[in-house]
Amino acid sequence: MSSIDIEITNRCNAKCHFCPRDATPHQGLMTTEVFDQTLLRAIEYREVATPVLGFEPGISLCGLGEPLLHREAANFTRQVREAGFRCSMSSNAALLDEARGTALLEAGLQQIYINVGDRDDAYEDVYKLPFDKTRDNVARFVEMAGDQCEVVVVLVDYKADKAHTSAMREYWQSYGVTMFREYDIINRGGALFVDHMQFESLPQLGEAHAMLDGVNGVPICGTPFAFLFVGYDGKYYLCCSDWKKEVSFGTVFDGSFLDITAAKLRYVRERGPVCRTCNLDPVNALTDALRADADGATLGAGERDKLIADLDQQSTGVMGVIEKLIPGVTADDPRPVSPTRRLIPITSR
Repeated sequence: MSSIDIEITNRCNAKCHFCPRDATPHQGLMTTEVFDQTLLRAIEYREVATPVLGFEPGISLCGLGEPLLHREAANFTRQVREAGFRCSMSSNAALLDEARGTALLEAGLQQIYINVGDRDDAYEDVYKLPFDKTRDNVARFVEMAGDQCEVVVVLVDYKADKAHTSAMREYWQSYGVTMFREYDIINRGGALFVDHMQFESLPQLGEAHAMLDGVNGVPICGTPFAFLFVGYDGKYYLCCSDWKKEVSFGTVFDGSFLDITAAKLRYVRERGPVCRTCNLDPVNALTDALRADADGATLGAGERDKLIADLDQQSTGVMGVIEKLIPGVTADDPRPVSPTRRLIPITSR
């Protein structure tokens, strides 16, 4: 519960093959009315959550699209900062020209994640964007940002080749980038087909269930609770991995972040369809590790036990926070809510 992700748009100018853009059922731009209400909900949540978390949650203007496609991106950034939140953004930088960069910095942007994990012809083949323009945008913004805004280059290891990501790190270091985040391919809640992530068909799934059930019940995935997600349409969605927008819990006009937490917990606890297909789900994470071991990876008993312990520890930590935020809610019985709060039922699309 460290970040509130506000999806000001889920449209994108890139066509990366590791993002299942065609699986998104509807796309649009967040209206100023929806943004203002979402920001009010974020302020409301901060007042309750900060004493429990021990720190103030930040806001990320990202979601599943390219935020610079929204003409109000800088104004939204300014509003977030004026409300007292730390503000970050994720972008592919193809639209990060000097004018937009200046506007974002003047608005108070503090951190930007730039997804640019290849170069030259390979970049254009993967992202379907002009590399020279993107490179120049990144280099210029790094210089403009100075100490005011952290520039983090995101390297998606879409080739499953660590030597390649290492080479890309060195490349961007030559342009002044000092901060990086490396990610493996994720299957976007099952929206992206990845051969080895067809968990329901893997023989290791039953083994993973048995191992985790024997610890402390099936662990709870922390992603839907660590990264709260509001779609461009003002709906509370399960998390950023719900690429198909299959599970929503009402809108920011219906209730608060805490109002929908019990319903979200119940969905995650029961491993609804999105969770069952997602590689971030704890059962699937262990299944994948066992599958890799069967395929020749060296997952020893010690590593397996450590993974199980880590999953359980993360689950316990998330549940501990939820129980403090909503007294009466437990992992086994997520239905109780404060009598002053109205539970928003799950709706699809």
